[in-house]
Amino acid sequence: MIASIKNNSLVDFEYELSLILNTYSNEVEKAKKIIIFIEDTLKQLTNWLKNHVFETIQEEIKFFKEIKPNIVAKLIFYKEIISLVATLPLDKKKRVKHFEKKIAIINQFHRKNREFIKYIKSQSTHFDELYFSRKQYKDLFFNDCSVIIQDAKLCTSHDYLLAEVIAFELLTLHIENRIDNLNQSCTITNNQIQSNLHWTAKKIDLIELIYALYESKVFDNGQADIKEITHVFEKAFHIDLGDNITRSFIDIKNRKSDQTRFLNQLQTALETKIENDLN
Repeated sequence: MIASIKNNSLVDFEYELSLILNTYSNEVEKAKKIIIFIEDTLKQLTNWLKNHVFETIQEEIKFFKEIKPNIVAKLIFYKEIISLVATLPLDKKKRVKHFEKKIAIINQFHRKNREFIKYIKSQSTHFDELYFSRKQYKDLFFNDCSVIIQDAKLCTSHDYLLAEVIAFELLTLHIENRIDNLNQSCTITNNQIQSNLHWTAKKIDLIELIYALYESKVFDNGQADIKEITHVFEKAFHIDLGDNITRSFIDIKNRKSDQTRFLNQLQTALETKIENDLN
């Protein structure tokens, strides 16, 4: 893969990235694996760049304008994802405000760098040699370089800034999708859960089922809160499970035998149905 990147191609990098994306479903776990992968990739590129001499200025510009920023952008993006998830409030309405706050920060970044972004978006090239080659005079702009890479051999004045532009575009799309999903979810929770179904088994049985689903991380890639899941079940099945379902779960754990009694009953009932249908 590194050989491909050295030849100014991102094909192998994107392929390896897609393998990780398709392997892991949990958002945080996926992000962590990708960060490790990209940091390893950049470490190898760093060692290569220290001694490499590009044959032409155009080749160097292409690397620092098209190749490296797209790799670093993914690193920035997935680190931002972990940061967003780590600080995500439990309340859905607060989550929307949380995401909107990040969008405001990104907009501030765009305002600060509007001229450079305009340069990139218009596909201009007249400043490419200044922005994306390691000329001696680029030391005048050295402070624009990321703290990730401090060696003048490894960066240009604007390749990290371009990586940020790319990353924040990806992040904006991601956040907008999250906000849309949350708004739709809130609408369903508040207005559309209208069912005549009533839970007629024991409350402790439903709590056992809810905890099984929660621990299996089947809602929102494992990011849903146990109280949020409980609230949906209460509204759907017209039942009040009480304020302290944690206490009920402790009762389940303290059972002397058959701790997952209700889940075992469900499994037995389904297996019996399957067996009867086969005979």
